[in-house]
Amino acid sequence: MANKSERKRKIAIEEGAIVLGVLIAGFALQFFTGESTSFNSAFLAFPVNVVFIVLLLLILFMKRGTVLSRMASGSLSVILLGVITLATLWMGLVPENNVKISWPFVLLYLLLLINLTAVISVRIKSLSVRSIPFLLNHVGLLVILLAAGPGSADKARYFMRVGEGNTEWRGELLNIVDSSPNKDELKELPLAVELIDFKMEEYPPKLAVINVNTGESMPKGKGVFFEAVPYTQEKIEEWILTVDTFSYKPRYAPSAFVSAKDLMGNSVAQGWVSCGNYFQHFKLLSLTDSLSVAMTFPEPQSFKSQVKVYTPDEKVREGEIRVNHPLRVGSWMIYQHSYDTQRGRDSEWSIFELIYDPWVIPSYIGFILLMFGSITLFWKGGKR
Repeated sequence: MANKSERKRKIAIEEGAIVLGVLIAGFALQFFTGESTSFNSAFLAFPVNVVFIVLLLLILFMKRGTVLSRMASGSLSVILLGVITLATLWMGLVPENNVKISWPFVLLYLLLLINLTAVISVRIKSLSVRSIPFLLNHVGLLVILLAAGPGSADKARYFMRVGEGNTEWRGELLNIVDSSPNKDELKELPLAVELIDFKMEEYPPKLAVINVNTGESMPKGKGVFFEAVPYTQEKIEEWILTVDTFSYKPRYAPSAFVSAKDLMGNSVAQGWVSCGNYFQHFKLLSLTDSLSVAMTFPEPQSFKSQVKVYTPDEKVREGEIRVNHPLRVGSWMIYQHSYDTQRGRDSEWSIFELIYDPWVIPSYIGFILLMFGSITLFWKGGKR
């Protein structure tokens, strides 16, 4: 028994040394190629990633023996998961890092894929009903890791600006790593988007008393803002402000007719107040030499685009795209990204973000396998 424990400890030390050696090799590669020269994920784009996956799956056909057993070692799995968990925490906690495309992380990820495939290979060779939950969980995890790793090389993001009544089929390619647009890469895409209509709903603009010299809202340090809604009344310092009328026509800026009275009820001033826009200058209502009533710009509540999407197979998909409510067309997801912020609700174009990810379905399959694996695991545990 003591010899067996000693042997396990020795194997764990050896596997820890292997992981350390892989990390050192990764850091050496990173050092000699330069910190800015990280692993180029584009190298794994189709068909290279498919060839890689086929080669990886050859492990499933290896004969059971010392080599396969060492590749499928549980202690190696624990060490790899521990190191990759630390790397993942670093990615989440430290902003603007490139850990996921660094050579150490890439080599660790490769070692984890080999270890996981070997674990599945060993379990398949002693297949039984009891091993089904284990296999479902591990196969599901492998599928997810393959989709997130080699499969991510096929993922692409584009920005597309489309005017109302126009159809666009060209997109501006984005760098997947840092999400920066590459203006030199305007590519023709296998689908076209027609913008039928753009609509925006806004919150009512707000009114406040400001110091025209400093721009600070009153009372000083605790500025009071209230919505420019008809018949709304607000007391700010020694004035009582009332919104008599509110107007907001297409192309024009929102305007409110405001009456200002002192605390005794005497009229101080009245007139139109507007925040102005690309078509119309702003208007203030003077109360004193330094204080005036001003209006803020209305904030967007929601905006959406009615579109038609044309695909290469001559199918037309019509739908509505809103923030956080994208439109799926095959392997493409089309998101509402932006609009003409200068014109606001009068915007005549939309900017869409198009994401192409042919590996999203394999990812879903992986999660489904994990879910069924967890269910069968709990079911078996409850049955015992």
